[in-house]
Amino acid sequence: MSLIKTANEHMNNKPMIIVGNTKLDKMDKALSFVSNNPIVMYANEYTIDDNYSIPSDRGIIIDEVHYKPNTALIKKTMLEYRGQVILVSDNQKSVPKELFSLCKLKRAGKKIEHEVESPRADDAKEYDIDMYPMIREYLKNPNRDEIASMLKLSKPSDIHFLSWLVPNLHPNKLSFVDFSVKRRWPSSYFYEMLAYTHDGRLNRKMQMPKRGSYSKLPNLASRLGLKRHECYLLTDLLKDDKFAEYAKTKLNNGECRLLGLGEKKRRKKTDRIVPQQGLGEWF
Repeated sequence: MSLIKTANEHMNNKPMIIVGNTKLDKMDKALSFVSNNPIVMYANEYTIDDNYSIPSDRGIIIDEVHYKPNTALIKKTMLEYRGQVILVSDNQKSVPKELFSLCKLKRAGKKIEHEVESPRADDAKEYDIDMYPMIREYLKNPNRDEIASMLKLSKPSDIHFLSWLVPNLHPNKLSFVDFSVKRRWPSSYFYEMLAYTHDGRLNRKMQMPKRGSYSKLPNLASRLGLKRHECYLLTDLLKDDKFAEYAKTKLNNGECRLLGLGEKKRRKKTDRIVPQQGLGEWF
């Protein structure tokens, strides 16, 4: 019975590819098929090897499959991962046949509009989400009170978050928050100022940061005992208090802030201990 159930789940979650030109918001359509906390990676930077460690209800989106995809690992994920895998491409002919043949094809049509409902006063909204959906919500949700709450509860890394905003907003919108508020004022004030800097009405396609320009996660993963390509596991591992404390012992303050761990505890200053020299050392 369990085998039949597993087979049915696999059929329901057959990999999907969304194709459309660059003017269509294919990522919006991809996000509508997965959870609010998917893994989003470029195809040419795809490094996931352990597909069984990722929760099946999370979902994986692989963008720009038309551009030098890591075909072997992507195919491995498509065959092994029990959740929804979605490929996104600007065209069909540039997608490797061995990937395309495993997918259901969906073509991006007109832009999908997402209405964001304000939560009821008695409903607690969970904001434990990754950077991509958080940035998308920031750019396209006009309810800025909700955005301020999201930022203060999630506490994303300031440098990481701003690096995602730079390709999408005019520099003048970010300059004051970046240079005058960031790390000079309490973090709650920084997140509130950041929330109201933008009106949440981005009508064009959301741009992702330039490849490799911002991510320090592979190096941090290596320092914490993981392989570089396993950096996608950090989000879940850091939810464990013991692992978070262990990470603080291995990383500096800037790296702790990047992972949302806050500041390390500073050691109390003590008087310097001068070692006693014996007569033998003088000679």
